[in-house]
Formats: sequence, structure tokens, C-alpha cells
Amino acid sequence: MAAFLEQSDWTLALERAYTAQTIFLLGATDTGKTTLLTWLANALHTRGRRVAIIDADVGQSSVGPPTTIGLGLVAHPLQTVRELAPQALYFVGSISPRSHLLPLLVGTKRMLDRGRALGVDHVLVDTTGFISGDVGRVLKQHKISLVAPDVILCVQRAGECEGILRAYRHSRRPQVLRLEASSACRRRGMEERRLYREHCLRQYFAEARPLTLHVDALNIVDAPLWGGAPLKTPERAHLTQGGLAEVLWVEQCGDELRVITRERLSVQRVAEIERAAGMRVRTWVASELQGTLLGLLDAAGETLGVGLLQGIDFAEPKIVLLAPRCAGEVAGIQWSRTRVGPRGELSAGLSDAPQRSKPTRGGQ
Repeated sequence: MAAFLEQSDWTLALERAYTAQTIFLLGATDTGKTTLLTWLANALHTRGRRVAIIDADVGQSSVGPPTTIGLGLVAHPLQTVRELAPQALYFVGSISPRSHLLPLLVGTKRMLDRGRALGVDHVLVDTTGFISGDVGRVLKQHKISLVAPDVILCVQRAGECEGILRAYRHSRRPQVLRLEASSACRRRGMEERRLYREHCLRQYFAEARPLTLHVDALNIVDAPLWGGAPLKTPERAHLTQGGLAEVLWVEQCGDELRVITRERLSVQRVAEIERAAGMRVRTWVASELQGTLLGLLDAAGETLGVGLLQGIDFAEPKIVLLAPRCAGEVAGIQWSRTRVGPRGELSAGLSDAPQRSKPTRGGQ
């Protein structure tokens, strides 16, 4: 077992955890939540208890790659949570809790259900350090409501979680145990966190292989494409006038045209297309798709893994991606708002940065 610098109040945390099925860890970044979780998991395991860990820290993932929520089963004493092989994953598609509140909540609950189905004695839920402001408070309180833990272990320095915990001041369940953050906890800067994410992604895709999937054979989740009716060549006539860049894909989705071109269109040209089509237009350059992270789903919608989009053949249509070997057949893809560069660096993806003309006066 790893040697941990045990805090004086950890023994009390173990006593509370031993009689609880679901334990929720709460705290800001760099307060030692994951260290405490690892110590608890080891202590419970050595006492003959079956322990599952849910890693819901999508930005600094330990179980599974960044942008996912992972479920791990403790089979031996751990040096680090990263030793756990994922028993299940949920693809959130981002490292940002603020812009992905619903996927974070749904994914945590889905992993909790999967963990309980394993018949474990304890489920330890690790969370992000996003606790500040109204959004952080609302996210954590709703996550606690969904998880319905028996115990909240709150690790804090100076009462920074009290705005969240006041919702449980007079509750019998969950019990709240406040723990002091260790003075030995080293604060990590944004650069160190970024490098860790990039390392994890490079490691995850180190043995990835090309995978070709036909779009018509897939369930498509959260994608900005393939959600409407594709326009055939005659219907694109108004798009190809005036020396327009090569059009690779056009579809009508409600009151909007979505257009993929080889080269970027000018804002003026997009406005001309809107006038000709009589509806709003969103356009993207094909190269902006490359590197998009995709969740790979089975027929039941469960995450098999994560893929890296390499290109799209719009004529078929089919997609080519890089992915580690999956445990099952890929029956669907879940789009993300995240792109990965050659060194593992993350940036905004297709859904975040479409090109659109400015709305006309009186428009919505």
C-alpha cells in the first residue's frame, strides 16, 4: 500500500465511510480530495470491503481520459487512482464543468448506477474543484441531490464550501463531515494542469488505430451535422454562385442552413446566401472538424471509449477517426465541443465557433 501523510481527522472520515454506501467528496482544487479518496479506498479494501470509485473530475481525470467520467473497481491497494482500469465511462466531451452542467450531472448518476450494480459495499465519488459562485454552488447541490450520498466529506481551507453545505445544515442525510485541507497539498498552476491533460490524452491515444464508420449506420448524438435534411446538388444552386468556395455539405435543420466548405467564406458572402435562401446560415471550414473528440457509443448508448476525428467523406458519408480498441461494436458517436491538437492540446471545436452573418435588424 502507498504511504500517505495521514491527517488526524482521516480516521473519523473512515469511521463515517465504513457505515455508508455512497460517499461524496467535496472541495476546491488542490485540497487533497483525491489523496483522501485513495487512502479511504485502500483502508476500506484492506478491511475486506468492495469499493468502487467514480472519478467525475473531467479536467484532471484519473479513471479514463480527460473529458470523461470514469468508474473504477478497487481490486488491490492503490498507489494512485490512475492505476484503475475503467469499468465504465461516460463521455462529457469537455474539461469545463461550467458549460456542461447537464452532462456532468447525468454522467455522474449513470456511473453511480453502474457502480451500485456491481454489488459493491461502498461507492466513493470524487468531483471537480469547481465550487465558486452561483454556478458552482448549484452544480454541486444538484449533483448531491442526484447522488443522494450517505456522507459528504468536505475538505476545505477556510470555509469556502459553506455556501454549498448550508443546504444540509439540519439534514439527517447526508451527514456532513468537515475536514481540514492538508498544509502539505501543493497548489498546481494552470500550466501544470494543462500539461497533465495533454499527457493523459497522448497516453490514451498512444496505441489508437484508424476506424472508419458509415454515418447512416450510426446513432448521432449532439452533432451539429446530420440532424437535418441534406440538400442535393440542384438545391444548392444559390450557394454556388459568385465564385463560392467548394461546398462539401449542406443540410437544412429547421429554419437554418448548415454548410461545410473547403475554404472560409466572407461574412458578406454568408449574408448573401442567407438572403437567397431566406433563412439563417451557419458555415464551417472542413479543416475545423479534424481533431474533434468523439464519444464512441454502443447500441445501448453506453460509452465504449473516445475517438479522435481525422476526416469526413461527405459523399458517402463516412467518418475516419483514431481510437483505441473498443470492448464492443461502435453503434453511435457523441460529438463534443473539444478539439485535440497534435501534442494533445485542447481547443474549442466545431460546435463552439461556427461562422454566421450578423443578424438583420429586427431578427431574433
